[in-house]
Amino acid sequence: MTTRILRTIVTRISYLRLGVSKYSVITQLNGGRICASFPERSFSTEMAKNSNKKAVVFDLGGVVFEPPQNAIRQYGVSIGLPGSFLEGVLIRGMPDNTFCKMERGELTARQFTEHFEKECREAAKKEGVTLPPDFNTRTMFDAFMDLKLVPEIINAVAVLRQHGFKTAALTNNYIDDREQNALSAGVMTALSSFHFDHFIESCRFGQRKPHESIFKEALRKLEIKAEEMIFLDDIGSNLKAAKGLGISTILVKDKNAALKELQEITNVDVFQEAKPIKVHPDKVPHSYAVTRSGVKFHYVDMGTGPPVILCHGFPESWYEWKTQIPALVGAGFRVIALDMKGYGQSSNPPEIEEYSQERMCKDMAEFMDALCLPQATLIGHDWGGALVWTFAMHYADRVSHVAGICTPMMPPNNKSSPLERIKKDPGVFDYQLYFQEPGVAEAELEANLEKFVKTFFRRPQERDPAFSVADVRKRGGLLVGVKDDITLSSILTEEDLEYYVKQMKTSGLRGMLNWYRNIEQNWKYNHRAMGRKLYMPALMVTCGLDRVLSPAMSKAMEPWVVNLSRGHIEDSGHWAALEKPRELNKILVDWLLKVHGDSTRPIIPSSL
Repeated sequence: MTTRILRTIVTRISYLRLGVSKYSVITQLNGGRICASFPERSFSTEMAKNSNKKAVVFDLGGVVFEPPQNAIRQYGVSIGLPGSFLEGVLIRGMPDNTFCKMERGELTARQFTEHFEKECREAAKKEGVTLPPDFNTRTMFDAFMDLKLVPEIINAVAVLRQHGFKTAALTNNYIDDREQNALSAGVMTALSSFHFDHFIESCRFGQRKPHESIFKEALRKLEIKAEEMIFLDDIGSNLKAAKGLGISTILVKDKNAALKELQEITNVDVFQEAKPIKVHPDKVPHSYAVTRSGVKFHYVDMGTGPPVILCHGFPESWYEWKTQIPALVGAGFRVIALDMKGYGQSSNPPEIEEYSQERMCKDMAEFMDALCLPQATLIGHDWGGALVWTFAMHYADRVSHVAGICTPMMPPNNKSSPLERIKKDPGVFDYQLYFQEPGVAEAELEANLEKFVKTFFRRPQERDPAFSVADVRKRGGLLVGVKDDITLSSILTEEDLEYYVKQMKTSGLRGMLNWYRNIEQNWKYNHRAMGRKLYMPALMVTCGLDRVLSPAMSKAMEPWVVNLSRGHIEDSGHWAALEKPRELNKILVDWLLKVHGDSTRPIIPSSL
């Protein structure tokens, strides 16, 4: 199975327009590692008012996905068979026929196709049906790949989780030992990782619906009583078995009617748009790499497919990308979100020269060497954006694609020092001059890290009138005039605040501020790239409300970035990943799919 195929499959499941098999695999194979991915979700015990329900369990084929029998029927017709022929052979002799044995795990998919082909030929002879000369049941499995996710159901799953409900999938499926088994192994990864607490699979359990033991297994895994569970299925006999145990049931024939009934039982508006999923720092795989020069990088590494390295800005961490990671993983990419040098758990040497763009480009190349990555897509925001553009200029052979968020690519020049320009007319860049003297900004900001984070990470509409990045030296400090009890911005949670402060206490601010103390050195380094153009596919994302890195700063990029695409978020300030995660996800994923050769333009799911 090629990476290209696997990426396409995971992309389509993630975007709700894909063809998929009925399989689920709860882990991801990532370069030989097994990395479980988990969504952030509310574990609040307070359920919706007036509801005694704690969990909602969904059938896959017929509820989460369109009914598989429809795809099988269409496949039969496409090869010239009567519409009900294949479906009739499948159900004949249930529950002890070969199909049911496969779903109980007694036969694998390969064994089933061998038996089923014989059954089809026997049935065709008895019924006077002519089978095509090249007929084989292995291709019938491709019909399952034509199933489509039901976006309204997936959105409801995400909404329920965000209201504290546990969710699970309860499915009759099979062990796929065909040559293309990676297809089914990869296709359910995003769904199982980011939407459901549990997958209960008939082939793993040894019993299939409607056997009551499989419903009891769901109750056991969810740690709930029967009366606390809701089960949705499109087959009446399955619902009858669940109802006999005291489980509330919903028959799914019309999705809107079923969702209305679900809403009535749970008292949750399942039609509302779900919030984008974000990863939790305690529920992701944390990795470390030490370069040949001895620089240690901490990073979060999730997913499979073409590698995408995410580089944050000041004063962020890998956590800036918490809502982008699920979307990019779901789109079929391997996502590597770094703590940049000087941040979090990465190396933070005190020397200013360690943070020059020349040194950090070398560090990036050596980091990629440590991960055995000859090339990668690099996406950066703020100072991370400056680094990825500079890296693309000096290490073009290591960059397959490059994107900047807010930070434009600035063509090198050898006539005008940017630091001298800022000194002549500081404006909104006065804070960078304030940062130049080692120890000054550190002393002010480290004295109250919570206040620093609360003040810095805000929507433009929420900005404290006393805070400005202009006239900082005249005021005597960045936070001068800001009250110590400043409220938390709507783009942060208390949990976010706690994590950012923890990261800053781990690293201190010296390293991250040293990035600003190499402006002159960076300018001279880029003299080596005078006249160079970037030819790899590139993306520039501008934000209409960013006062410092305004969209106008990127207007001269086209002559220098030959294959440039653009994205724009008009009502976002500087913190696009926090302010407008859904919009940013769509821009990034659409571009990544396009430049990696996937011509599909799928619908972005609200739950990602």
